[in-house]
Amino acid sequence: MPRQSPTHLIAMPLAVPGTKNPAVHPPIWHRGPDLMTVGSTGAAVLGFSLVVLWLLPGLVLTILLLLGFDAMQSEPNSDGSSLKMSTLILMLIACVVLMGLVFAWISSAARVLAFTFDENQQLLTLTVTRRGRKPTEVQVPFSDIICISPYVLASYDRHGYFSVVCQGPRDKEFEYRLAEGTSLEDMEFHTAWLREIIGLRMHHLLNLDK
Repeated sequence: MPRQSPTHLIAMPLAVPGTKNPAVHPPIWHRGPDLMTVGSTGAAVLGFSLVVLWLLPGLVLTILLLLGFDAMQSEPNSDGSSLKMSTLILMLIACVVLMGLVFAWISSAARVLAFTFDENQQLLTLTVTRRGRKPTEVQVPFSDIICISPYVLASYDRHGYFSVVCQGPRDKEFEYRLAEGTSLEDMEFHTAWLREIIGLRMHHLLNLDK
């Protein structure tokens, strides 16, 4: 699968001076849902798409019948007939474009609503959703994690997200984006803890915009 090319390393903020006992990361890192999900909306869009797809052959058949009827007539097409044909063709094109947009929307990348890193069980649990579908739970043993890369985007280098690449069934790789909008201080905190757990598979912080 395509990997994001490494860019510039980011210097992590230093610990607050005078802190004798730095905060210890708990054995479980849980983050609740970040996105609102409305299941009925996705189902309604999918149902509408199926209805349009079901009506599409009828529209094509109507256009073909009108073309054949006009071809059988010896008289040239009237302005009204041409206008009707143009309208039907435009409707057909609009339906095809609409179906393409809807299916592209439904087949978009999976989004992570919630996740839990459990050090005791050596398990990453993800609540994953796709548009038009119900959320599903995915469990990834730490041994199946290929790498975790913390990234910072623009926004004056103040926050970023974690990209987790893991091994799935049939040696297929999956990539999930976690904890979007995490501050640099929290990213440093979680990165140090994850590096203790999975070692060098926890990469250094990278800035994608430099």
